[in-house]
Amino acid sequence: MTSTGTAPQTGPTRKLGPLGTALDWRFTRLQEEYSREAPSAKATLARLRRGLGKPAGSVPEVWESTIGAVPESLSWDRDEPSRAEQAAHAAFTLFALHQQSLSVAAHAPGTSFGRAVGFLRFDSTRSEEAVTRRFMAVSTAESADEVLVHMRGLVTQLRSAQRGFDYARLADDLTGLLTPGRATRVRLAWGRDFYRTTTDTAESGNDESTDDITEE
Repeated sequence: MTSTGTAPQTGPTRKLGPLGTALDWRFTRLQEEYSREAPSAKATLARLRRGLGKPAGSVPEVWESTIGAVPESLSWDRDEPSRAEQAAHAAFTLFALHQQSLSVAAHAPGTSFGRAVGFLRFDSTRSEEAVTRRFMAVSTAESADEVLVHMRGLVTQLRSAQRGFDYARLADDLTGLLTPGRATRVRLAWGRDFYRTTTDTAESGNDESTDDITEE
């Protein structure tokens, strides 16, 4: 597996929150094992894909990779998944969809979701208007379920374009979307990255994100 167009960024802009920090190495390890064609990694990704679109905690076979990966401090003692558990479930199942049969890395540290989709606008094989319309649908969705439906379509396009993004940061972003008072900040950061991606950055492979939206 190569990482063309998805070189990791280690500069100060990649500041992960508690959830992203906890999940980052798991995405990296699973991706590396998949690149070596490890049967266990293929089986894990297949199980995760079966959890796509289903509520966090409702698919026992993926608990180890999703809610089991969330630090205890980010869980709660209620009969429903915490925001972090919901975000981890969504991020891992989307990652499994993205990485399926992909020859490059789906998890690209340092490349935000907004920046990755921004690159799609300059892909000659697809309509800039259609990409922008789908991105707007994600950004204006009124529920987490609606966000994930539209995001799934963009992830499929990114897989087709062989471009990845930072899934650990996505987990932080999704936590923000589920947290009262933080959703606007997440959407604003996505919008900035999307529209600040130009033909120059697309051609140079400069994937560094422009905003830090981790928890304080």
